[in-house]
Amino acid sequence: MKNKTYLFTLLICAAAGLLSTTLKPIPADEFKNLQVLPKNISAAELDKIMDSFNEALGVSCDYCHTKDTNKELVFHLDDKPEKETSRKMMRMTNEINQKYFSFGDADDIRKAVTCYTCHFENPIPAVDSVSMKNRF
Repeated sequence: MKNKTYLFTLLICAAAGLLSTTLKPIPADEFKNLQVLPKNISAAELDKIMDSFNEALGVSCDYCHTKDTNKELVFHLDDKPEKETSRKMMRMTNEINQKYFSFGDADDIRKAVTCYTCHFENPIPAVDSVSMKNRF
């Protein structure tokens, strides 16, 4: 019984150590090539935004981000056209929300239009009412 407890504790510690090295967040001042999002964004907020893109488009991170030879994502490169398209879409939704859903105070902007508004978990948004209808 003592050996099982020891082994279990060892496995938990090893797993915790592995997670702490593989899931280490990038400090906010080390983000490179942010062109639409604020340069001082927190790692948690950046992750939240990126996760919302993944969910809204039904894709994973490598849809926009390239991988290096070790199959690790390289976030600062602009090798994929989808990344620039997403920047254009971010600017568009920001502009729509500021123009039509801002209520005086600069901090009082409703996020009425998001990626999900048009994409519905598809990388390519619907282009006609038939496509929209089939998504529900």
